[in-house]
Amino acid sequence: MEDSNLPEVSVDTIKDALRIDGNEDDTLIQGYIDVAKEYVANAVMDGPASEPLTSSLKYRLAVIILVQFWYSNRATDMKQTPYQVRSLIQQLRGKFWQ
Repeated sequence: MEDSNLPEVSVDTIKDALRIDGNEDDTLIQGYIDVAKEYVANAVMDGPASEPLTSSLKYRLAVIILVQFWYSNRATDMKQTPYQVRSLIQQLRGKFWQ
């Protein structure tokens, strides 16, 4: 399912999901968002992310989950990508791999 009317994944989206008040981590969260978008797109496609991919609900959810995971575990030695993100990436590959 695709929806080009979805708002962009933003710092506020992540803060709402994690129930974060205040602005002290906004720069950190934005950095995680930027890297997560690139991470998911590179895992799915060979080349730059296309608009059909970035408007996918699964892409958006994978980015949100990954940012939440990185933020929540930033003081931990993370060795694995969350299963939910890997599963969404596999599904997106099936649809968008070129």
